[in-house]
Amino acid sequence: MELKLDVQKFNPITKEHMHENQSNLNPYMNFIKALWVVRDKIPFSEAYLGLSRQLLNKIEKVLPELAYSYLKIGETKTWHIKNILEAINTTNSVFNKYRSCLSTMFKELLEYGCVEFNPVSPVSKKMEVPKIRQLLSDKKKSIVLQYLHDNYPEFYRYASIFFFSGARSSELLRVQAKYVDIQNQEYKVLIKKRRTYVWDTKIIIPAAIPYWNQILLESKNEEDYIFSKGLRPGLIPIKAYQITKRWKRNVKDSNEIKDPTDNRKIIKVIEDFYSFKHLFLDKLDELQNSGEPSTVPINFAQGMANHLSPETTNKYTIGKNDRKKEVLKKISIK
Repeated sequence: MELKLDVQKFNPITKEHMHENQSNLNPYMNFIKALWVVRDKIPFSEAYLGLSRQLLNKIEKVLPELAYSYLKIGETKTWHIKNILEAINTTNSVFNKYRSCLSTMFKELLEYGCVEFNPVSPVSKKMEVPKIRQLLSDKKKSIVLQYLHDNYPEFYRYASIFFFSGARSSELLRVQAKYVDIQNQEYKVLIKKRRTYVWDTKIIIPAAIPYWNQILLESKNEEDYIFSKGLRPGLIPIKAYQITKRWKRNVKDSNEIKDPTDNRKIIKVIEDFYSFKHLFLDKLDELQNSGEPSTVPINFAQGMANHLSPETTNKYTIGKNDRKKEVLKKISIK
């Protein structure tokens, strides 16, 4: 006990080891506190931040019933992790997401020397039953866009730009006016890849140019995010989940979307907003495989060089990405 009190700075009342800076990660830190601290040190994406917050809040609730409230991070074993994840009692899909999130945190804790191994690694993923994704048909897409055009013009404009971009909402909502180059049909956006952020150049295809021109005309400041409050330009960015909420409220929950050939027939939309992206990428794939000269894939270079993998070819076709972009700038999709 003397060793604990004098050397390890053990507080018998709080049952914690005291340190000069209680925010410094160390093996004696309380389990849940260490997870909150390390979470703030990891450059998570917006979505992952939300997931990690949700996970840690749930962990805090189950710790007392598992008698883990005084568990030290350095004492964490695999059976602790397994019991915690099982106690949260969620779907297999969410279980796997939580497992992945915890594993990332413990990798960071391992670097800080708080643990001697990653206790999450031995925990197996659970089997997931893939959901059947509902895809928009061309006809339904046209009906929905017309409905948005007539009733929610700003949302119509966003949906049109989104459809023709193949991008994520989280990417489009970070685009600032100063990074849009209409003349060269490009825009730059900061995206997260693994644990770093990189600038990526995206293409504006011809069909999308009118919508981009329109929203840029509304921008009064080059620092504007092109989609801010009300899906208009502004200095404050909005979150991707707001698009999902808007889609549900204005489209999925609506009984006002009618069949243009029979106004008595209500069109119910069960597809999610991202079905626009899947439809666009499907059209791109169809166009690429149609045999039209303008869409011939650059992978012909792979066959000419007799490389076994496209990765090898990429080392030699230095201008490949630029050529791909030039092809995309000319494609015609409706």
